[in-house]
Parts: sequence; structure tokens; C-alpha cells
Amino acid sequence: MISNNLDKKKKKILTLYKKKKFHDVISVGQKIYNSNSDDTQLTYLLGLASINIQDFIQGEKYFLKLVSIKENADLYYTLGNIQKKLNKLKDAVISFENAIKHNPNFSEAYNNLGNTKKLIGLRDEAIINYKKAISLKETNIEALISLSAILKENKNFQDLVKVYQKILVLDKNNIKTLYNLGSAYLFLGNFKKGKSYFEKVINIDSTHIPSFRNYISITKIDTKNKIFKKLESIDQENLNYENKILIFNALSKGYFDLNNIDLAFHYLEKSNLVKKEKSVFSIHQQEIEFNKIKFLFSNIDNTKIEFTNKLKSQPIFIVGMPRSGTSLIEQILSSHSNIYGAGELNFLQKAIEKLNIYNSYNSKNFTELRYFYYEQLRKISQNYMIIDKLPINFKWIGFIAKSFPEAKIIHIERNPMAVCWSNYKTLFVDKGMDFNLSQVDVAKYYKLYLDLMTFWKSKFGENILNINYENFVQDFERSTKTVLNYLGLKWEKQMKYYAKTERVVTTASYHQVREKIKKNTSDEWKKYDHYLKKMQETLVSLKIKF
Repeated sequence: MISNNLDKKKKKILTLYKKKKFHDVISVGQKIYNSNSDDTQLTYLLGLASINIQDFIQGEKYFLKLVSIKENADLYYTLGNIQKKLNKLKDAVISFENAIKHNPNFSEAYNNLGNTKKLIGLRDEAIINYKKAISLKETNIEALISLSAILKENKNFQDLVKVYQKILVLDKNNIKTLYNLGSAYLFLGNFKKGKSYFEKVINIDSTHIPSFRNYISITKIDTKNKIFKKLESIDQENLNYENKILIFNALSKGYFDLNNIDLAFHYLEKSNLVKKEKSVFSIHQQEIEFNKIKFLFSNIDNTKIEFTNKLKSQPIFIVGMPRSGTSLIEQILSSHSNIYGAGELNFLQKAIEKLNIYNSYNSKNFTELRYFYYEQLRKISQNYMIIDKLPINFKWIGFIAKSFPEAKIIHIERNPMAVCWSNYKTLFVDKGMDFNLSQVDVAKYYKLYLDLMTFWKSKFGENILNINYENFVQDFERSTKTVLNYLGLKWEKQMKYYAKTERVVTTASYHQVREKIKKNTSDEWKKYDHYLKKMQETLVSLKIKF
């Protein structure tokens, strides 16, 4: 009689579950669960209902009960997903591993184990798990997407391209993957292939603004270009914030190509103004930060610190204002067999922020900074020398000089108007570059940079090699040999063909570094002299010659 009663109640709960009345499932089921907690069917329904109402704490309780009664791959897999939601990442790892233990061919469990290991910082193990998931099930598109995400973060674009191609075999019109594949080819320097994928996206979705923008960024627009004409016809009013920035930027570039300078500047200013609406950049806050840096190092002596750990890879920091030629110098130097160009790394700034040096300075900070930075650097390459080409590292030269006395610092100087103009017209992803959104701010930021570099040269001048960009490009072979001499290296013949060096370039200069050196680009701003009055007036008021 009791058994029949229980079966009726369970049928009622199952009916409620099928009708997606999850709160009722829990309300009715909980009343009989207390005296029937070993009933796996009832526990399972309560667990699933808890997941559906996103009560993961109760969901975990029910699934822990289930695996205590009977171990099962699917139950462990669901338990792992619940624990991941609860941010119990170590427990989730154990649950996914148990799922795999009971079903070694469980592709989805390998993928979610990879996702969890990525969250706890075990990125290499995550990649292994993603690859295992794919080897077990080639159609596991979630694992392919997971693997593509981590390869993109690692800037492993060669392997990333192969993964994107596998995704497209399963879903040939996947717009996100087509766009990402096009972007990957840009960073690898294959502009023809990159352009073809942006064209494919545009043919599928004629309003995909990022593809229009990337296509136009690598295409010399003429009056016959059909894609640019399509872009001109798009209704701008209904676009979201990000797409408005991109479309105005793309239109500006196209009109510059067409020599319609009025419209080019009109859309350039519109793009910057839209971006400025949500920007939190403050030139006043930058002044405060730069002054803090100078104050801190005014009170630190130049005594070299003796470190116990010897570096197997010597860092080369290429610094200067953004758009001053740092990417070109890196591309040339990276063609040397002893140098690895790692691109723009944010390790240094992260370490400085983590140590909170401004507010709690002591001499141990430099040892900790050295350890933290080098631990990250050595994961990238084991080469004799590794370039960190983040221009904004000019702010941290004092930290570099104190923490890495063996490091090489190469500072690129360029005509102030050339630099300010190039920054103003460039669309940066990094919000830290928002000083470029107005002609006045970019000129004032240049002044902050110039004053800080004057300070560093007076304090750590012997640590810095200063390169004048305009002089460098007049005879890049002779100039490069000067840099190599500073680095203790000799010229290698393949360096002459630096543009063909196969390496990833993800900065705004990904196009320029693949081309031959142009010698007079620092005078380009003069063509737009009339449109850049505020920039020039600000520099003049700050006593900066150009």
C-alpha cells in the first residue's frame, strides 16, 4: 500500500517535471524525500528541478547523494557542471575526472574538464583535455570552440587557423568563426586570405560591421569598390555603440583613400566622439600618476641590486609613444635567430599593480617584480633574447632598470606631430589608449611622455638606447647594426628580408610591418595641416617642437 502511494506521488512529480513546473516538483517532492532519500528516481528529479530554477546549492546536494548511492559517468558529469557553476572548481575537476574514469570515451566531460582547468590557471592541461575531447568526437563543436578560445588568447594563430577550419567543416556559415579566421590570417600576414573571409561574411550578413571594417583596413579603396559602397548604404542610426565606432572608423579610412578629406575627418571625429562618450580617461588622472612615478623614483638611489636568480632569457623592452615605430623595430630584430618577438605583453604593468608599489614601497618589491615577470616570460619562449614590445612600458623604465639590470631598453623617438596624428587616427581596442580620442588630449599626453622620458634619461640614461625613427628608416641596415651592437649580437643576412619573417603581429601595425620601409611617413600629417590645428596649437603651447 505504501509502495503504491509512493509510486503515485512520483508519477505526479514526473508529470509536474514534464510540464516544467519545477517549483511544484520541489514543493511536492521535498515532502516525501526526507523519508525516501535513497530513492534515486525521486532524488534525480529533485536535482534536475533545482538546476532548472538555478538553485545549484540544492542541486549539488541531490547529485552528491546520487553518486553516493551509485557511481555513474553521467551523474558525475552533471555534478561537475553544478560545482563549476558554484565556483567549486577543484571539486568540479574531481567530478569530471570521475566521469571520465567511468566512461573513458566521454568527450563532453573532457571538454568541461578543460574549461575548469583553464579557470584555475592550468592552461596547458586544459589544451590537452580539449584535444582529447576532439579526438574522441570530431563533431564536438563546443570543444573546438573552447580550444580556439585558448589558442587565440595564447596567440597561437598557426594552430588556431586549423581549429577554425574544423569548425567550418561542421558549420560552414558560422559567421563568428569566418570572421575570426579572417582576423587570424591578418595577424599572420596573409591579407589575401583574410580579405576573402571578410567577403564571405559580408555575403552572408550584409550588416556585419567588423568584417567591413577589417576588409577596408587592408584594402586601398577606389571609386569602383562595391563593398565600400555597401558600407555607405548601411543605416547608421540603428547600430549599437561598438558598431557605430567601427563603421565611422571604416568610412573615415575609405574616404582618406578616396581623397575626400572633409568626409574622412568628419567620420574620424564621429568615431572618436562616440568612443569618448563611454570613456573614463582623464588627462588629469594621468598627470597624477606620472607625478607619482617621478616622486617615487626621485627617492630611490641608483644602486644596482644583486639578484640570486640568473635569467636564461634576456628581456628586450622596446618602448616609446604608441605609433612611434616600435612594431617595425621589433619585426626587424625578431628576424634574428637569437631573438624572439613576443609582441605586446602586459606582464609588467600587472605585476606593478599587484604589488601596489606606490603605497607600500620597499626594496623587496623589485625582487618580487623580477620573479613575477620572468615566470610569465619564460612560458613564452626559451630563446636567448625575448622582446616585450609594449610601447606604454616607457612609464615603467625605472622598475625595469631596478628589477632587470641585465635587460636592454630600446626607446624609439619620433616627430611629435607624426606620433600624435597617427595616434589620433588609430582605433585602439585597449581603453588605456583613450588619450587619442581628442587632438588636445593626445598632445597633452605626449607632453607627459616627453617629461617622463627626460626624467628617466637623467636617472637611468646608461640603461637606455635612444633611436630616432626618422634617422633609422633612412638606412635601416646601418641603424639595425647599431642596435645589434648594443644587444651584443651580429647582423644576419635574413634580417634584410624582415618583412617576410613569419610571426604573429596583433598590433595596429600588423599591415605596415609586412611592407617595405617608407621613409617620409613622418611628414604625412602635413597634408592635413588645416584639420589638425588644435593638435598643433596644444603642442606649441606646451613648448614642444615639431
